[in-house]
Amino acid sequence: MAPTALDDDWQALRDAFPHLRQRVYLDTAAAGLVWHGHGAAVARFYDQVKSRGYDARPEWQAMTQRVRGRLARLLGVADSDVTFVSNTTEGLNLAVHSLRWRAGERIVMAADEFPSVVRAWEPARRAGADVVAVPVASEAQRQAALLAALDARTRVLVVSQTHSGSGTTLDLSTLGRECRARDALLMVDGIQALGAVATDASSTDFYAASFFKWMLSGFGVGVLVTSARARAALEPAYRGYANMDDAAQLQYAHVNIPAMYGLDATLDYFERIGWARVHERVRALGSHLVARAASLRLDLVTPPEQRAGIFVLRCADGDALRRQLDQRGISVSARGVGVRVSPHFYNTTGDIDRCLEAFEEITASR
Repeated sequence: MAPTALDDDWQALRDAFPHLRQRVYLDTAAAGLVWHGHGAAVARFYDQVKSRGYDARPEWQAMTQRVRGRLARLLGVADSDVTFVSNTTEGLNLAVHSLRWRAGERIVMAADEFPSVVRAWEPARRAGADVVAVPVASEAQRQAALLAALDARTRVLVVSQTHSGSGTTLDLSTLGRECRARDALLMVDGIQALGAVATDASSTDFYAASFFKWMLSGFGVGVLVTSARARAALEPAYRGYANMDDAAQLQYAHVNIPAMYGLDATLDYFERIGWARVHERVRALGSHLVARAASLRLDLVTPPEQRAGIFVLRCADGDALRRQLDQRGISVSARGVGVRVSPHFYNTTGDIDRCLEAFEEITASR
């Protein structure tokens, strides 16, 4: 399909993503496309820095601090709040294992949370804490259901900022305010939101995310943000040379330095485009998807006003439909109760139309 006026200003940026010449790629929520040039940025560490061995240590340490500061500004937190981890799951586990638990405390989460959010809580269970799985009757009521489950015994509310299986996106400011009113901690899995929507983590106590999805960077590096009040309750689960002099420091060893070089270059890339433009583009593409789904009478599970970049279309057999779309050169995922479509700024309205029209044709023929 020909590009619309909505797409005109973005056509040149697609050249940085050669895979888009071969596929309609609408699966950023599984893994984002890496922009052309990211690999050279990572290689620079090996070819120009590590090639000088330990003599280059001041340079790679400076890069780590530079990226820490850039992420802190992006998330609206202090540099001292930022710990580097290898991925979101490690960040969540590091937080859970570093908290001191007491019998009778409650951990509240949605019953359909992502496995990494659900499975990290064994230390709390062993100490006698209760994990409360809250049923979500409708996506529009997801946030209200979670808030209604909070009580005086709640120690932690843990949520996905954007739910991977429904696309529903929660209001961190409201959740943070309600948690503080009950002296509870707010823990957030932010991987499906960071890069797709503007994110202020200052109202959270733990915010974990990685960079290989909407942030279009590589694997092997993530971020864990901890608030000052959270750190006051922590006893780091792991010790090493990096936290031998700081009883509250979670960073216990070196970080993935090559990934720092790639991530720094990716932040440059996003900033050249402009974060506000990226987020507006994701929003505009989402609005187009919502309108097109309505015109085709498709069952959109994701609440249109509580969204980031993920949209779930209900169908009887999501994996079978995903395979049929794949045969037509369209990349999506099977998640939740159907098919998950996740356009980023590099997509076009034509990509979305082609996907939804194929979805409608396939489901109508069954």
